[in-house]
Amino acid sequence: MSDDLLLVITPLRKALERIQRKAEPLLAKPNLLETEEGEDLLDVICMQFLAAGEALKRLEKLQPGLLATSFPDIDWKGAMGFRDVIAHQYFDLDTEQVLLICRDALPGVLAAIRSLERTIQAGDTEGQQSEGQHTEQMGLGL
Repeated sequence: MSDDLLLVITPLRKALERIQRKAEPLLAKPNLLETEEGEDLLDVICMQFLAAGEALKRLEKLQPGLLATSFPDIDWKGAMGFRDVIAHQYFDLDTEQVLLICRDALPGVLAAIRSLERTIQAGDTEGQQSEGQHTEQMGLGL
């Protein structure tokens, strides 16, 4: 089972890291969104959020409750639901809200996924629960 989890978690981590990298210039200069370069960055961010949302849903199917139990302070349903918002309301997205999620929620979600990945690589998904109970507030704030 841990191999199956890693097949989902590792690409998930990479997608979240890519979102973080692509969001940096937009967070530093929000007016960059008025350029084609900024729009391209936003497109990459949204595509990676779609992929991340799908991966979170797959992870939940593989091991139900793992995320919520391990990191109860994160709004995992909101993270999964954000994928649906992007997919079904793309042309109506509030870019400011996307950037706020990148700034405020993404670091905590990424930290949780990195921690979970390390734990699974070490062969212990049961011990993650006690570590996760001591995490700081890392919700998506949707």
